[in-house]
Amino acid sequence: MRLRTIGLATFIAALGLAVNSAVEAQTMETLKSGMNVTEEIRHGAALAEANCALCHAVGLTGDSPHRQAPPFWKLSQRRPVDTVAKMLLDKEAPAHSDMPTFEITETQAHDIAAWIAWVQPVSHGRRLVEANCASCHAIGLDDESAHREAPPFRNLSMFYPIDALEEAFAEGIETGHPDMPVFKVDITQLQDMIAYIESIQGQ
Repeated sequence: MRLRTIGLATFIAALGLAVNSAVEAQTMETLKSGMNVTEEIRHGAALAEANCALCHAVGLTGDSPHRQAPPFWKLSQRRPVDTVAKMLLDKEAPAHSDMPTFEITETQAHDIAAWIAWVQPVSHGRRLVEANCASCHAIGLDDESAHREAPPFRNLSMFYPIDALEEAFAEGIETGHPDMPVFKVDITQLQDMIAYIESIQGQ
């Protein structure tokens, strides 16, 4: 699993998302949706799948094939994700003992780090609430709700225990505004939306 300096053909393939297995199964539809997807993120996704997926879960969900290799979506529990690029370039001690050594360019390191940041639950959750909720609710720290009866998300803990929101959404939340539309999310999407909502409470 050697991370190599990529040539033109590989670069074109990366930008075309010519990847499969974990990233394709878990995140291709989200990538295609264009929600805050930059070329750096697309390139990082392709590099992660080509070079890291043998050991790590590199998508939005899943367990790593190597039991000592942390899933990429959990890396923010171990370190600030904005340190990942430097860690890769500095070749810091790996999280699992048999992680191979590799050569990596600065661009590759930053693009993989951008992908890792993109798959973190809070980042994913923010994109989901932007796409599904921002037309009515304030979803940031200081914005105002477009719908006067839609509570700002930063205040939801005043109405619900945040750890009870998963059940409330699943059953059909009744507070907020009476014309709140119904939308379908899977369990990962729901949990990540709640992770984002929890991150802005009381700020």
